[in-house]
Amino acid sequence: MRFWRFPIFVLVGATFAWGARDADTVGQAAARVEQLASQSTPALRPEFRILAAQALKDRYPEIADKFARAALEDVRTRDSIDPRLLSALAPLAPEATIALLPHLKPGSDFIVADALMRSNQMRQAVPVYRASFKKGKPPTGIAPLFKRLAAESPDDAKSLFADFLSALSFDALKPYELFGVTNCAAAIAPIAPEMAADVYDRILKIVSAQDYGKDATPVLSAKFKIGSVEGSTTNSRDTLLVAAGVRLRALAPDRVEKYKDTLARWDATGPLTIGAAARVAPTTSAPSAEQAISGRMGKIRSLPDAERIQTVIELAHAIQALPKGSKSGWASSLANLATEGDNGKEAMNAVAAVLGQGIQEDAPPARVYVELAALIRYEHARSPFSDPSLDAADAVLALRERIHQKAAFTLTSMDGKTYSLDALRGKIVLLNFWATWCPPCRKEMPDMETLHRRFEKKGLVVLAVSDEDRDTVAGFLAKQHYTFPVLLDPGRKVNEAFGVEGIPKSFIFDAEGKLVAEAIDMRTERQFLELLKQAGIE
Repeated sequence: MRFWRFPIFVLVGATFAWGARDADTVGQAAARVEQLASQSTPALRPEFRILAAQALKDRYPEIADKFARAALEDVRTRDSIDPRLLSALAPLAPEATIALLPHLKPGSDFIVADALMRSNQMRQAVPVYRASFKKGKPPTGIAPLFKRLAAESPDDAKSLFADFLSALSFDALKPYELFGVTNCAAAIAPIAPEMAADVYDRILKIVSAQDYGKDATPVLSAKFKIGSVEGSTTNSRDTLLVAAGVRLRALAPDRVEKYKDTLARWDATGPLTIGAAARVAPTTSAPSAEQAISGRMGKIRSLPDAERIQTVIELAHAIQALPKGSKSGWASSLANLATEGDNGKEAMNAVAAVLGQGIQEDAPPARVYVELAALIRYEHARSPFSDPSLDAADAVLALRERIHQKAAFTLTSMDGKTYSLDALRGKIVLLNFWATWCPPCRKEMPDMETLHRRFEKKGLVVLAVSDEDRDTVAGFLAKQHYTFPVLLDPGRKVNEAFGVEGIPKSFIFDAEGKLVAEAIDMRTERQFLELLKQAGIE
């Protein structure tokens, strides 16, 4: 199979150093990523280039574009492209990625369209969705698309929804797929009530049969509220009767009359809210080793410190005993939990060891290499092996640090004061990103308060940044006694500038405004003190 060739860019050395003066160190870090990525395996090479492009795209779009096009050049001759690559490439190089679609396997269209929609590129996403509907059965879990399109472009929403319906064979859909269709109809209902009512009616005709869904697996169950009345379902038929019947009653009461007896159990009136829906597979008689690991992981946060550390070590050993092909995923999940707080070197080394073993056995995506590199770089874990791919992952982290160094901010605190990094020169700044719903964030805040009170007169400024709305943050702070400034970032621009995806995350700047340390997760007072030493606080 032949594709056109993208222009070949020279991606090493001084190529990355052109542009604004503040791009010099970023350009050098980008060149280092490219140098090491080129030494990685063919499968990982485009992934490292994509990770670099994602980090660079907002502040250094021209360099990001070179990385994205180099990644496209890496994958252009493949018969199939990993869905993760397509999803990542689409927002970075939309037109070039769309041009690949005629040559890729069915289903690729939806991956690209969804990625474009999630990255706010609706103009490119809608035509891809529309074309994909004509090729076969579309995915039914695309209610967010119709909800967003209904708000932004009602005519396009109606037209696309009609194309979506014409591509479906309702009688052939599984229960969870029909449930997805009810959610799509609910998204379109405010602007096209008749279209939504028709969908609900069609679904009710199908699921009204007494034996509907009797042998279907997985079973679809749900918790819901009709007006102020709460309820739940334990089988697929009842779940769909509620999802379609209650909504049809609200839109077109006359059309629900023929289903009156079937829906009699849910005779409450009012808007329907489905709080949780689950696809439940048949249970096995005895829990597997992976189920046992999952159960223990779910309890880590609630354990006392000593027991938590021992549990992390035991889980690392349990994951090592799993068969090839399943280790890296579980090790990655454990790493995300183990970095919360001070779990000590033995635990960090154990997690790094099993993550390294999983990498060598499972051939996971590049992001897992980055997770291991982060354990080594920020948690000071022992490196379990050395190869160019792990070095490339560390170079990605170094590139992100260079970009974070250039990220400025100006934000307003809850009490109306304005703070900016430039105005705080001469001070040592602990910049923390958090949210009221985040347990690790809440757990580290008392230690941040202690540091604030202890070192404020020595030049420390603690700033806690939330992307939530003012009322939510105010409600949380009303029950606390924190005196450090809390800043609001409702548009997430500062979060994005600092590459914040998981929280809590902290950055330490010295008195000259230099970024000297990062924390990738919750820190204790002792751990914060170690970071602050790098900024000159003893």
